[in-house]
Amino acid sequence: MDIKDTKKIVILVDAYSSGNDVAPEFNKKGYGCAHIQSREDIPAKLLNSYRGDDFFISLQYTGDEILNQLQEYDVIAVIAGCETGIELADHLAELLDLPGNDTGTSRSRRNKYLMQECLKNSAINHIPTHRLTTLKDATQYATELFKKYRKLVLKPVDSAGTDSVFVCKTVEEVEAHSGDLFKKSNQLNLKNEVIILQPFIEGEEYVVDTVSYQGRHKICAIWKMGKGSYNGADSICEFTELTSFDAQNHAQLKDYIFSCLDALGITFGAAHSELFLTKDGWTLIETGARPHGAGFPALSSLALKRTQIDELVLSVCSTEAFLEAVAEEYKPLNYLKIKELISFSAGTIKAVKHVDTIAGLPSYKKSNLPDVDQEIKLTTDVYSSPGWIALSHRCADQLNADYQYIVGLESKGMFEVYEQ
Repeated sequence: MDIKDTKKIVILVDAYSSGNDVAPEFNKKGYGCAHIQSREDIPAKLLNSYRGDDFFISLQYTGDEILNQLQEYDVIAVIAGCETGIELADHLAELLDLPGNDTGTSRSRRNKYLMQECLKNSAINHIPTHRLTTLKDATQYATELFKKYRKLVLKPVDSAGTDSVFVCKTVEEVEAHSGDLFKKSNQLNLKNEVIILQPFIEGEEYVVDTVSYQGRHKICAIWKMGKGSYNGADSICEFTELTSFDAQNHAQLKDYIFSCLDALGITFGAAHSELFLTKDGWTLIETGARPHGAGFPALSSLALKRTQIDELVLSVCSTEAFLEAVAEEYKPLNYLKIKELISFSAGTIKAVKHVDTIAGLPSYKKSNLPDVDQEIKLTTDVYSSPGWIALSHRCADQLNADYQYIVGLESKGMFEVYEQ
């Protein structure tokens, strides 16, 4: 690392997954990065994403005394890399008297029930959400909700991604999935002691990436999501597409999402919000007080002047410049669409088909595909997707034609696995 002033550093808490691309950008600006792992039982899938070369020191949090190992440095920020690091990042920032989000509301930024309660208490459009701790709760609330709604959503209260999200059409389905969830831990190795039940929201799904500093917010990217049901699972992501709105609709989205950030106590750092545009307006599903994952900020550089990570680094290293840029117009420079790959088979890969054909498409830019002899699973959530293909072009018709071509290849099977 080419560090100009090694005394000024940034602490990243759990720089896994969505936090992968943060440290390199601070390093480029001349700031060293220290890594702190929030707890011992971080899931292996997250640990395997860690990039140790980006940090001059890596520590395991066992108590606040860990900061003594960094007392010779001038810490300028504490940043959560992924969901597991959100609460500890708040705590360490408070200890160091640095900009951060209020520790008194940290749980509301991880607990999806409390998140909706914050919106409700702030009179912001929200989803009626019930907290379940027993099968009796599941039966009671499902029976009540089905009197008004045709479909319900059941999911862990503090999971990530589309982990264990079920769309249920009967009380019996709610009971069955609840019983299974209560016996398991989620993908973050947290036992499902509490799950939530909500009405299924009809509408178009979007993601809004933001960066905040001193309570002022900036929209960095707006993504439209395409989801469907595959392999017996619901809410499987098919694509993520960078998008924008006309001035009036953008203003409505901006007002709503900034109100949500305020209600959740997000005054500092990156945030990743999932929401629906319904007949009644915008409705927040959940917000993660951390960067967008799966490499999307980096991919957005294909179509944006600055990415969410760029804005985050700017807010910390050049605060005045960031605050001046808050008023800048959000406007993608190109069309960008990420095809999330779906596997219809599981096993050890013998061959990945159509690679050269896809790479030759006019809008093809990048891809993340599994290797031969790599194990893949049936795609049932965000964690079991085998990869992605990034398409970007100045012409929307060309991009969409290439996307549909890839969908056709995928439906015939892109991954050949060895017979068991």
